[in-house]
Amino acid sequence: MMLRRRAAITSLALALPAAALLTWVSDRWRSADAAATLERVVRSQVNEQVRERCESDPTWFLTGPLDGRPPRGVPDPNPDALPPRPKVIPQPFELFAYDEEFVGSSPASPRFPDEFKRSLRRETKPLSGQFDTDNGTGVQFVVPTGWVGTTCMYFLGRLRPPVDYHSRRWWTFGGIYAVCAALGWLAMTPMVARARRLSRDATSAAREQFASIAPDKLKDELSAVAFVYNDAAMELHNRRTRINDLDEQLRRHVAMTIEDVGGTLAAVARDLQDAKATGADANLTPALLGVHQAASRLENLAAAARLRMTGELPKTAVDLKALVARVTERHTPLARAAGVMIKVFAPNESVTTAGDDALLERALANIVDNAIRYNRAGGHVTIELERFRDRDGFAVRVTDDGRGVSEEDFRGLTAVRRFRGDEAQNRRPGAPGLGIAVAREVADRFGLQLELRRPREGGFEAVIATR
Repeated sequence: MMLRRRAAITSLALALPAAALLTWVSDRWRSADAAATLERVVRSQVNEQVRERCESDPTWFLTGPLDGRPPRGVPDPNPDALPPRPKVIPQPFELFAYDEEFVGSSPASPRFPDEFKRSLRRETKPLSGQFDTDNGTGVQFVVPTGWVGTTCMYFLGRLRPPVDYHSRRWWTFGGIYAVCAALGWLAMTPMVARARRLSRDATSAAREQFASIAPDKLKDELSAVAFVYNDAAMELHNRRTRINDLDEQLRRHVAMTIEDVGGTLAAVARDLQDAKATGADANLTPALLGVHQAASRLENLAAAARLRMTGELPKTAVDLKALVARVTERHTPLARAAGVMIKVFAPNESVTTAGDDALLERALANIVDNAIRYNRAGGHVTIELERFRDRDGFAVRVTDDGRGVSEEDFRGLTAVRRFRGDEAQNRRPGAPGLGIAVAREVADRFGLQLELRRPREGGFEAVIATR
């Protein structure tokens, strides 16, 4: 899950309890404010004008549901019977009068709260509390008027919650929740931005061979991660430098070995060829083939070492006509010794590609070497270089008319998809050797393809071409 998405989910999750707590605090604050307002209003009613109005009409004195007053001509009800309260429209604020026995002077008066009765019998003092309604919880306040012996000895004031109290409460909760979630997201945005910047810097540093990243000015866990990464990047950079140095030393060692041993073998091969040409010894052909095979195997080992040690091979412009000419010239003595003729077909214009000249030459040399070695006396090897006219590409086709390969051997050759490095150790009869593996790996490294075919007329064909 992305860091930004996690931050959003965390903000929403943390905003839920925060919104619930703030909504409860808001309810408590509103209740306290309503209680204070109710107390001021009820206390303000304890005056002579209200007393005169209450004593002149004690039965129906109330400052609330005035529509509960019976019509004129109807006898007053018995206050001791405590008839049920008339079905009137409740008002937000109501005020009722009670005598010393806590009996209301109006049938619309609610029953005096029992908890207030017990407290007032012990001590005469103003009291506040709550009462339940169909729309929520209201606040109530009772104050002793001090008018002893009257029906207006106690005033009970009630303040009901608004009609849309519950919807307002939910709207309040939703608003607080949205604000808390937004504040949480805004609080996490700088941290998320720093984490993403650290990730980008680390990725960029890794692409630049583990260079150090700019340290964060703040001193927290993210800054500590940046410092740890810089230490690890420095260690990786040092190790990479040491590996590159060892890689370069090994390449130089392999190159010098090839130069010394390969040069000696080539000289021996030339001497053997000259000796055979002068008729000094008619049994020099096996020795010549053996020397050439040893030199080829040594060069394949050098190419395999380069392929295994090097990650990104450098590319230069390679003249394919010159490359084919060098391979042909080098394998002509071997072909003569084996009784095979090499034919070369190349276009007049130059054909170039991007790659490594030595590795591409080794790949083509392996294919030509196999075409000569597995041919027959009097056979032919054709090397054809073709430039594609319709697109920028080429194909080097090596065809022989030798004995070919069996179906089983052909499946083994085509199964070699990537270079492993242990092909030279494989001694199974008919198993593909190091040469075909090196040729296929070189082709893959430079965006080419190696295709092996079995022509109907016999022999074998290998093609190195652009994809």
